[in-house]
Amino acid sequence: MKPDHVIGIMSGSSLDGLDMAMCTLEDTGGQIACNIVETITIPYSEKWYKDLSSAPELSGFELMKLDASFGEFIGHEVKMWMLGKNWHVDYIASHGHTVFHEPALGFSTQIGSGAHIAEQSGINTITEFRNADVAHGGQGAPFAPACDRALFPGYDAYLNLGGIVNIFLHTEDDKWLAWDIGPCNQALNFLSRKSGHDYDKGGVLASQGAVLDAIRHDLIAMYPFHGGYPKSISNKQVQNTWIEYLDLRKEDPLDLQTSTTLAIADMITLHLSPVIKRPAKILVTGGGAYNDHLMHQIRRLGLDMGSNYDIPLSQLIDHKESLLMAYLGYLTMHDTPYGIHTLTGASCDCIGGVLHKAVR
Repeated sequence: MKPDHVIGIMSGSSLDGLDMAMCTLEDTGGQIACNIVETITIPYSEKWYKDLSSAPELSGFELMKLDASFGEFIGHEVKMWMLGKNWHVDYIASHGHTVFHEPALGFSTQIGSGAHIAEQSGINTITEFRNADVAHGGQGAPFAPACDRALFPGYDAYLNLGGIVNIFLHTEDDKWLAWDIGPCNQALNFLSRKSGHDYDKGGVLASQGAVLDAIRHDLIAMYPFHGGYPKSISNKQVQNTWIEYLDLRKEDPLDLQTSTTLAIADMITLHLSPVIKRPAKILVTGGGAYNDHLMHQIRRLGLDMGSNYDIPLSQLIDHKESLLMAYLGYLTMHDTPYGIHTLTGASCDCIGGVLHKAVR
């Protein structure tokens, strides 16, 4: 059997850009072998950043217009990327950009019309991966565990420092738990822009400020540990908590950057220490893995746990979520459940995804 050739696409909550990964996936006798052929990130223009960040405030009519135009944009970028490459692509697996994530109300909304991606690219496209899990009472998140255990064995935990920080870990009593911990790069990027930067490269800004303990404690208190039960955090929650709080502060932006960075490290430690009670090998991905100051604080605070935080090659840091989408697309096309319902809280193991057929 020949491998599937899949382009996985992700637009994360930190709005760094559109991440795409050309992957091959193949069942090698019960184990899925995956290879990343090539990756690319398309930075968002100022207009796309503004349009996507303001999407939750749009009318239904305007949101549907944005859904269509963002799908056209994604499909066009795929087509441009493939020019001059001798690639055969079986299908695209696109997460889209999350606008609403309200599992308690029974829905999760990602824009980036799959029909328009298929029309622009000429490639069959799968979208809407979260809704099946939500329809069965789950959080529709986290999805990363679907591929972590399968594609990156040998770790006790998987920490993702994206727009929102989340964890997937193996407990001493042989259970796997996963949950969203709290805000991460969404807040740090917001503060960086107040200092005239798109983001805090290497954590240089955070390394220059003073720690404001009152700010740090306020931030931590908004996202307490809930025992590792299924919990997902929406972009709206981040906006209504940390972003709103930080936007009203009058302190020096560098001091806020330093205090928020330490609050993230504190929050991670407070969430993990009750559960990881042994030295653990932890794989760290997401843009926050490049933030040297944040990683220094995480490692410093985690010394008592004796944990080893392993940062992989940059391609995996940047494109693990794109790879995840390719993997979920593969499972969808091969009628294989995702195997995460015990982590999301869904009543059964689901197969998500909606297939949009291209005209060839």
